[in-house]
Amino acid sequence: MMPPRDASSELLPAVRQARVLELVRQEGATSIQRLGQAIGVSLSTIRRDLDFLTERGYLERTHGGALLNARLRTTFEPASNIAAEVALAEKQAIGAYAATLAEEGQSVILDSSSTVHEAARAIARRTIPLTAVTNDLGIASTLGAVAGIDVIVLGGRLRRDSLTLLGEPGHGFIQGLQADLALIGAHSLAQQRASDSSIEVAMMKRALIGGARRVVLLADSSKFEHPSFCEICPVKRLHEIVTDSGIPPGERKALLRLGVKVTVVEVAKPVAARGGAR
Repeated sequence: MMPPRDASSELLPAVRQARVLELVRQEGATSIQRLGQAIGVSLSTIRRDLDFLTERGYLERTHGGALLNARLRTTFEPASNIAAEVALAEKQAIGAYAATLAEEGQSVILDSSSTVHEAARAIARRTIPLTAVTNDLGIASTLGAVAGIDVIVLGGRLRRDSLTLLGEPGHGFIQGLQADLALIGAHSLAQQRASDSSIEVAMMKRALIGGARRVVLLADSSKFEHPSFCEICPVKRLHEIVTDSGIPPGERKALLRLGVKVTVVEVAKPVAARGGAR
């Protein structure tokens, strides 16, 4: 008799680890058994994932389980392949709405962000003609494959372990533009403060925001939980924030009092994970 098949063989490690983080975040603390049942993988696989995430600072191990690391530093940043899979359903819903804000013939700035990349994928599906400006090589590839979309890629230094371009000449070039719309991501929106873990990234986002007439920030509700290191811009500079229904009520009310439009999207679950076995 064949042993039961471990479903982890059908998931990329980053996808599986993102699911672990999602469950721990939603439940506060959880057990190995609970994680294994929810994700459909063996307990040995879950233990390996917990060890990996603990070593890199995401989690704290408990007897028989794990909880989120309460001592996360404001400069902490998840690996890009894991970050892209965390809150994936929320990011896809936010991206789908954001894509409807782009109009035919517009110039649109798309920041380097996993949520903004979902917006880029949704824009590509619409196949409307526009000019896209981005500092993300992945977004450029997604939109460059669509006839009618003119893609301008900002130059600069490639950030380690990502597809993000930073610094010159892109930083200086963007200051000479005035786009119709900017879709921007942020590492954190906690305490009504748009911030990032990296000074250099925050500086580029600030320049991108300055290069557009209308600025829409895309952030799933987990971004309201922990503050980050460097402020990007005052939230009053944003015209709209698009998030999901998990946003804390107090945060939403505070943003509305500041005059920022807050759009809450409906999230369809479950979402099929990207990237099966390779």
